[in-house]
Amino acid sequence: MRNTKLVIAALGLLMSVGTVGCKNPKAKKNRRTVQASIAEFDPNADFVLDMNKTFGSDSPDEYAIEQAFGSAFEPMDVCVLNAKKKMGVKETATLNGSVEIAVQLDPTTGTPAGVNATLPKKYAKNKALHTCIREAVGGVKFPTYDGTPRVAEFSCELDAGAEYEEEW
Repeated sequence: MRNTKLVIAALGLLMSVGTVGCKNPKAKKNRRTVQASIAEFDPNADFVLDMNKTFGSDSPDEYAIEQAFGSAFEPMDVCVLNAKKKMGVKETATLNGSVEIAVQLDPTTGTPAGVNATLPKKYAKNKALHTCIREAVGGVKFPTYDGTPRVAEFSCELDAGAEYEEEW
């Protein structure tokens, strides 16, 4: 009985040492990268239409598209606030400049097939902000229409500012 306990303890010790010894101490830690789930697209590329789908001749309602894009402002503001925190900028400061956004519309689903964003030169290398802005716009539900896919372009201030005026 005593030998059995000794053998079990020795095996347990050997297995735990073997498990630790198998780990690679020089292995690199996983680095978190910022990746968007919405695709970018080449604005100069030709649209490749699926010939199995039937597209109508309707055009999307421009006003409805602009209204839908407006729902991205709040999530984009969150992106800007998070960027300010990471950059050590006061929340009350304004990140100046315009962001240019192009959305490849899918007429059947209303979900963007792709989103391109061009940040002001000063913030162009901020990958987290760029990805966040694209994701914010990628989450917008645009109106559906019976027509071919198209690109909608928008331009807006990156940071509308932190001061709000009360309306009376």
